[in-house]
Amino acid sequence: MVEDSRTIRARIFRDVMEASEDGTQPLHRDWLLDYTIDGVRLPLIDPQGRGIRNPGEWRHTLSITTVENGRYPDRQVQPGVWQYPYCVNKHGKIDSSNNKLFAAHRDGVPVLYLYKPMPYTYLPVGMVAAVTRDDSSREFTIALAEGEVRATDLVSPIEREWAQTMVERRLHQPRFRAIVMAAYESRCAICALPEAALLDAAHIRGDKDPNGQPVVENGLALCSIHHRAYDGKQLGIDEDLRLHVRRDILEIADGPVWEHALQRLPGRSLTIVPRARRDRPDPYRLGLTFKEFLATT
Repeated sequence: MVEDSRTIRARIFRDVMEASEDGTQPLHRDWLLDYTIDGVRLPLIDPQGRGIRNPGEWRHTLSITTVENGRYPDRQVQPGVWQYPYCVNKHGKIDSSNNKLFAAHRDGVPVLYLYKPMPYTYLPVGMVAAVTRDDSSREFTIALAEGEVRATDLVSPIEREWAQTMVERRLHQPRFRAIVMAAYESRCAICALPEAALLDAAHIRGDKDPNGQPVVENGLALCSIHHRAYDGKQLGIDEDLRLHVRRDILEIADGPVWEHALQRLPGRSLTIVPRARRDRPDPYRLGLTFKEFLATT
């Protein structure tokens, strides 16, 4: 049996961060279920699929998970701070699975916070503290906790920027990549390159644009060459998913790389599109970017 302690929790967090490349790469469900420490298997998520992991012999919750479009969605109220709903049973009562999280709040024990953007895929956001509980609204306030510092304690713009950068790197960017790669089955939308390590989750509209939300319909799975060409407006994609290449690029005579990567594309359509219609590129966003492409020709 693994005893619950802050030292053990710190070791678990280090292992999770190492396996996920500091939270930037998703972890598979099997890795989390088969996790071992000191030779003892200790699943880090609930084997039955619940969003809270309460090892039977532990007094406090080990981890909590938020599921994309799940029954209990959380919401970010400031950088690194979320409202996390209680689990409620089928009778509308507060479920007993909350008890160990209540204890973690009472005793100030940190809990591993995971985000599940799709089946079998988990993004480790970090260790969080249950800062407050509100039984009337049935919500915890949870905050990223680095040592004794909690995100709720960060008041200056520089401190809050640090927390937002951490959340962006560990949550928003990996989540966007995960959902785009899943929609395109880890293949480049243009050339069908099937190697995920060589693919990017490209934004149709950049994240600073009013239409640049990190949603799958604002994304394209592109190999590095086609991503750079799309962002650089050497390559355009219109609302009907047809491909266009800037005139000066078509006039370059410099071997097969140019020819195969770009010059043969005009008149073709995207090779790979998501199976689900709701996941396909948004024509409105494509149109906005295509107008910018046309302005460069």
